[in-house]
Amino acid sequence: MIIQAGFDLQILARPLIVQEEKLYPRLVVIGLDTEMQLDNIAIVSERFEGGLEPFQDEILDSLHPERTKFFAIAHAGIWAEDYCFDHQPIHKEATRLGKAAAARGFHMIGHFGLDETGYMSNGPHSYFDQYALGDNLPDTMTHWVHSRFGKCE
Repeated sequence: MIIQAGFDLQILARPLIVQEEKLYPRLVVIGLDTEMQLDNIAIVSERFEGGLEPFQDEILDSLHPERTKFFAIAHAGIWAEDYCFDHQPIHKEATRLGKAAAARGFHMIGHFGLDETGYMSNGPHSYFDQYALGDNLPDTMTHWVHSRFGKCE
């Protein structure tokens, strides 16, 4: 399975956090390999209360250095829309997590907060190929070249 967009990541995480319109206090990590293929999904905590820092080691330890290159986190609860991302504690913690991950060779590409009504993202919502991250992510659209629907007769 090739992950092509940020919304793909939240679709993968949603069933682990929201079930039958009930929100579970979980923190989920989604790992991807160098070609943006799904590597693993792990529930890091069943008792997420809004802070990432207590789980930083568990998040990083759930990633596989031999297989995982990119990762995203998703958790129960969204953040306030009317505040700048950089001033919210959850985003400061996510920034520190991203730096700690980079020191281990991983690249954090998404941070999602989910609730019963939807999700918020401090990262790409759209296709990675169309999102100006400036991070040299793999071109996932090239995988469509092999599809019979992508060829003109």
